[in-house]
Amino acid sequence: MAELGPHDAFEQALDDRGAELWADAMLAIELLCVGRAAIGGLWLKARSGGVRDLFLSRLQDRLGANTPWTRLPPGSSFANLIGGIDLAATSAQGRMIRQQGLLARAEGGALLIPMSERLDPALAALVAKSVDQPIAGGFLVIAIDESLDEEAPISNLLGDRLALRVDLDGIAWHHTTSTSAAAVGTADVDPAWRTVTIDDRLMKALASLSLSAGHRSPRILGHLVRTARLLAWHDGRLATNESDVLIALRLCLGLRLAPQPEASPTEANEPGPDIDQHPQQAEEQRPPADMTEPEEPSEPTTAPTQLDTLTEMLAAVQAGALVADPWISICQRPTPGAGSAGKSGGVRKNARRGRPFGIGLAPPHPEAKPDIVATLRAAAPFQRIRAAQRLAFSKADDVPASDARTPRAFVTRDDFRYVRLRHAAPSTAIFVVDASGSTALERLGETKGAIEQLLARCYVRRDEVALIAFRGTAAELLLPPTRSLTAAKRKLAALPGGGPTPLAAGLKAGLELALSVERRGSSPVLVLLTDGSGNIALDGTPDRARAADELQRLAASCKLRDFRTICIDIARRPRDSVTNLAQMLGADLHVLRKADAGRVSHLVDRSMQEART
Repeated sequence: MAELGPHDAFEQALDDRGAELWADAMLAIELLCVGRAAIGGLWLKARSGGVRDLFLSRLQDRLGANTPWTRLPPGSSFANLIGGIDLAATSAQGRMIRQQGLLARAEGGALLIPMSERLDPALAALVAKSVDQPIAGGFLVIAIDESLDEEAPISNLLGDRLALRVDLDGIAWHHTTSTSAAAVGTADVDPAWRTVTIDDRLMKALASLSLSAGHRSPRILGHLVRTARLLAWHDGRLATNESDVLIALRLCLGLRLAPQPEASPTEANEPGPDIDQHPQQAEEQRPPADMTEPEEPSEPTTAPTQLDTLTEMLAAVQAGALVADPWISICQRPTPGAGSAGKSGGVRKNARRGRPFGIGLAPPHPEAKPDIVATLRAAAPFQRIRAAQRLAFSKADDVPASDARTPRAFVTRDDFRYVRLRHAAPSTAIFVVDASGSTALERLGETKGAIEQLLARCYVRRDEVALIAFRGTAAELLLPPTRSLTAAKRKLAALPGGGPTPLAAGLKAGLELALSVERRGSSPVLVLLTDGSGNIALDGTPDRARAADELQRLAASCKLRDFRTICIDIARRPRDSVTNLAQMLGADLHVLRKADAGRVSHLVDRSMQEART
């Protein structure tokens, strides 16, 4: 049999990984159908496509036709989730009739949340509260995450309560036909899995692994333990073993050991540390103090003859040598410090356009009109009282019943409700580039590449990019704010370079452009690429001391405006002048000995997405 080439071996590895991921996805369906609300739900990382539709259809078939399958539409309001007033039934019966919310309909079934990475944090908190405090038996949450690699995932409030994670992005269609399909029929909830026990040493190993991988939430450990018990019950056992724990780590966190090279005969004969050994034996074979794990259990059990896999995995996690699936990163569960999902830029509330996020009593702007449905809902509970009052006033004024008009609804000004809108303002990255000196061509070349890469990613978010280059005695706006990649490439084709360094003029031009961008409703992000050696004053005279004073005043003004600023030191060696400039600006300092386009583009793109927070 001929040996596979490097390309063929890589393709074979991708194909094998896709088959493994699909097998894990089918196993996750079985666990979801048995555990139901006890394991929270599923974080499904998948873009729209046939593989995702097939997975959801198989999950729905396994849950059964009697299981409610409720969908949470994007842009839903609080009334959709918790239920509001049914206007049609209220007007027909003359009394307040409440309609059932989506959370109540999902009880005993599944709640499907498409585009969960864009779910409003307030609605995510409401869903999380319903998961923690169910009305009856609870419901299963299926959160579909369609975010890209550089975008923020689902909210921490929601992701922290979902035990299983399945990523379908690395699965091709032929992988779905090469593995056996899920069993036909409904999987009934069997509470017998709760009788499955887990050993203390496995519990300690799970706690150590989850903590070492950066997950400090106690819910993560609970998810791992329940998943391991479900796996043991699925295999017909009443006690978990090491294999169940390893699979639970893969399904919940995406952790798996990399293929290890074959050990030499001398190393193979040497016994390694074992968490199952007797305490006395473990003490004799314990590794040096700097390699000892503090959480290493030492309960007396049967002593295996090879290195314990959990101990190896724990050491790999703490050493940073643990690999994750290419499509399931090392459990990138959302954390409280994670950025918000969606388009970058500051959130504008009480706007004239955008998505609704609440109901207010006061008009958000002078031309706002009351929302008819919300106003009628506010007036519905008082209809009987107002009708009786109107009838009493008519009798007191001796108005004949035939002359008295009876309106279909009694609405007062206090009932007026206004829909509040908000939208995420776009961001504008303003590159202020030092085009002076002998390295100007290299800096400008990398800046051109960074702008082109950034524009390709910012087009979808409607973000813009601008370029200011300073050289000689002044600064020049070479590229006005634009999101046109074609226009940017045409204007960036030939940029001048060389000469003295008017750093103060460049910062002044960037500040003026940032103020103009802010007045247009966008969120400016200043990106200053310099070596910090300004020697030209604002009037063009070569005065280093005066230039330093002017630069200090401009930096203080920029810091007072609270613009998001990035200062990149592109000198061949880091300089204190750039560090001092970043402190005066209140900017994020980054030292790049080689300001390559990819690193600069990624850095600025991440800052633009964080600008909305």
